[in-house]
Amino acid sequence: MIPNAPEIGKLLFIICFWICAIFLPVWLVSWAVGVLLPMLLEQGSPSMAMTATAETLRALTPIISVMVFIPINAMFMVLYERRALALFTVRLGPNRVGPDGLLQTAADAVKLLFKEDITPRGADAFMFTLAPIIFFAPSIFGALPLLAAITNNHSLYQITNLPTGIFYILAAASLPVVALVMAGWSSNNKYSLVGGLRAAAQAISYEIPLVLSLVTVCLMAGSLDVVKIAQQQDGGILNWNIAGGGALRGLDKAIQTKLGVETTPLITPQQSSDPTETPVAAPTTFEEVIHQYYPFEFLSYISAGVLIFCSFILLGLYLTGACAEINRIPFDLPEAESELVSGYNTEYSGIKFAIFFLAEFTNLFIVSSIATVMFLGGGDNPIPQWLLNKMPLEPIQKSLGAILSPFINGLHLIDPDTFWAAFWVIFKVYTFVFIAILIRGTLPRFRIDQLMDFGWKRLVPLSLIAFLVVVFARVLVVCHG
Repeated sequence: MIPNAPEIGKLLFIICFWICAIFLPVWLVSWAVGVLLPMLLEQGSPSMAMTATAETLRALTPIISVMVFIPINAMFMVLYERRALALFTVRLGPNRVGPDGLLQTAADAVKLLFKEDITPRGADAFMFTLAPIIFFAPSIFGALPLLAAITNNHSLYQITNLPTGIFYILAAASLPVVALVMAGWSSNNKYSLVGGLRAAAQAISYEIPLVLSLVTVCLMAGSLDVVKIAQQQDGGILNWNIAGGGALRGLDKAIQTKLGVETTPLITPQQSSDPTETPVAAPTTFEEVIHQYYPFEFLSYISAGVLIFCSFILLGLYLTGACAEINRIPFDLPEAESELVSGYNTEYSGIKFAIFFLAEFTNLFIVSSIATVMFLGGGDNPIPQWLLNKMPLEPIQKSLGAILSPFINGLHLIDPDTFWAAFWVIFKVYTFVFIAILIRGTLPRFRIDQLMDFGWKRLVPLSLIAFLVVVFARVLVVCHG
């Protein structure tokens, strides 16, 4: 029998309940604002003003959906963390409010909102109030380009797609540390000031390997557009960046050719927009495809293995830097309850403390989403296309099509491509969240000198080496975009 099986079952039930409680309202609000209301406006009175209002509603859909998503998701993630930590340490988590503690964090949120909001004597009231707002703002606006990537570039979210989306996300991610320094200084508390200064030092140290890891992935993909990076990883796990940024796409394409599976052809080096260039015949056999993708034979195979190894190193560098950026254990030196009471947010209470708390868990979700898009194929199904086409899925597809037909064709409530992309994104993102919680329940906190040494003497050199190795290794492997 599995140890602690009842608690595992309860945790799975809580996860299923809250994921439905999060994404059903978000889906319905997005549909109502972006599809239903514009359709009613345009059909009821097809004037210029109504058309402009409908377009405005469609443009506001991403922000409205994020505003609905953030508070509900934060309540779930707090409960998810508390119950998971209880499971890891073989004890009971919160289990009083609602069925087995299902509504505990909702009750905590209501209680926190009604707490007295106190500004300490001697504090800079304006900066003290502005700090949580600046800390929270990037959670709303910073990750908007990810919406297009995780919804399979749905028409309602195409407005958030930027050609340099990853740089926009990284720029927005650098703002919260300014808010932490503001919070620490304006509180007129020595513990808070030390926490703010630690946050600044930590951000400077760990942003370098984090950014280098993502820049290396962009180099593999040949794009800064997160939608294009996600789309390039279509076709199953062999095409994901974690599998070498394209190093295994030749093997994937060769297997498709061997099995005679009909798929959309990938872009090849011979394809060009120049009409005067002589076309080259596409490879038709397993050996021809392998030679096309790995032109230097044994050297190309070695380089493909190196790219795969480097991709795992890059994922590890990104996750480590991301944990440090959002102050998760073992990098929670800016808070460090055993040393600094609660660090930068020691003097905060009520709604201001709630905003800090909300932003911390939202940032954990965002960094997990970035990892999903950049390394794990975004909303792509992990099963390779050639294997998926061999599965007897036709009866299931027909049954699902019959059930969902009124919602797809009549109400336009469900877009099948977006639905399945969102399903896989949710699964992958919350897997990363689970890993972060497992790390919190496993590892002790660094000392400040260990934190600095680990960042500057280990992660920064390793990220530079990985970048240079990828630059040279990918030349020997034809990585298709």
